[in-house]
Amino acid sequence: MSDVQRLLIVGAASLVASVISACFSVGGGYVLFGAITAVMPLPAAIAMQSVLSFGSLVSRTHAFWAEIDWPIVRTFTAGSLLGVGAGLWLFVRTPEGILSLLLGLLLFTLAWAPKIKWALHRQASYFGVGIAHAVVSTIFGLGAILQPVLLRSSLTRTAIVGTFATCIILLELLRTLGYASAGFSYAAWWPEILVATVTGLAGTYLGKRMVPVISERHFRFVLRLFITGLGLRFVQKGLA
Repeated sequence: MSDVQRLLIVGAASLVASVISACFSVGGGYVLFGAITAVMPLPAAIAMQSVLSFGSLVSRTHAFWAEIDWPIVRTFTAGSLLGVGAGLWLFVRTPEGILSLLLGLLLFTLAWAPKIKWALHRQASYFGVGIAHAVVSTIFGLGAILQPVLLRSSLTRTAIVGTFATCIILLELLRTLGYASAGFSYAAWWPEILVATVTGLAGTYLGKRMVPVISERHFRFVLRLFITGLGLRFVQKGLA
């Protein structure tokens, strides 16, 4: 695959992912991750996921600034400080084949596990969610814990989008520093970072103004199928 083709794929995926995230609050990260794991080695894709989403996250934070629940952000980030260190320790010690297999199993769980009712105290729960989300996202590139918790909260849709984006952009900064300290060179991927940042900003602008063409229920069904297919791909790679 040529450099131009890879940039086109990354740019298109970042645009679509940002539109989806702005419209539905969930799903964009899976689209972006699915695309970059198709054009990059898995360890590089996991490290790059933390920076390729910056444009989308910054624009969503700005767009929904007035709706952000700051107590959640502070508590989640405090937990993330602990989780990133533990996740990084595991990430650098896990062989790529095992990483791929475990990632596939994680995606199956995310797609088909029954809904969990969260009944913990607010501050304690989001601190624990920050630790767990940071550990999982640092190892696999996808945390997938904060979103379900927020979706089951009393926050409005726009508050969920803004709060989630702010929590994650702070987490991604921590993850990026961690991967860089472990030896990953982000400078070698600067064209992909630039393209994804620009298209991520544009995607959020478009998504905020779009009326979804399908219902949220149908979207979640399609997203479940997409996550399942992504999981099958990683399981096959891990077993191979």
